Amino acid sequence: MGRIHRYEGEKIIVEFEFGRCIHTGDCTRDLPEVFNVKRAGRWVHPDAAPVEDVVRICAACPTGALRCLDKISGKTMHHVPVENSIQCIADGPLYVHAEMTVNGKTQPMHRVALCRCGASALMPFCDNSHKVIDFRDAGQVGCPLPGEASAAAVLAVSSTPDGPLMIEGPFTLLDAAGKAVGKSSKAALCRCGASKMKPYCDGSHNQIDFKAD
Repeated sequence: MGRIHRYEGEKIIVEFEFGRCIHTGDCTRDLPEVFNVKRAGRWVHPDAAPVEDVVRICAACPTGALRCLDKISGKTMHHVPVENSIQCIADGPLYVHAEMTVNGKTQPMHRVALCRCGASALMPFCDNSHKVIDFRDAGQVGCPLPGEASAAAVLAVSSTPDGPLMIEGPFTLLDAAGKAVGKSSKAALCRCGASKMKPYCDGSHNQIDFKAD
């Protein structure tokens, strides 16, 4: 999705993929001694806090823009989540935390932010266009998903041409407050921004002539 910037410390390397970042400010707010965009020079200083704290903050990045690598082995220092989840963010994207593929491509950080306003130029990923078009949705879930999730497995996310996001694989759906509202193994989620049944697709993409790969 874009150039990856590398910031080396004594024991770890922090990588930052700018194209995935939607500037939520989680990292700069929760660990400002390491992540500080107001500081002159490079904005990431991996040695400014304990390694475990840097790994924790990078692992929590909702878009997968940040990751930590062990400097000796070069391996990613993040674990596969115990449970796949999809959260509806108020007036914003879908946060997916899972072992997953998106349109067939493995997501090594197990986190992505997916557009649900219909305006992103980086479909199916969020690019903050929801702020530009003043997208409004409280992130509530009116009805629970039918059925229950199956055993743990990789989540497959795919964008249908001019249509919804298709989800296949076990996941828990969360509302904007982080409350679990249902479990399922299959769903069609709105990405055009027009559904009256958000986060589910109700076919509104056909009515508004939504176009996206």
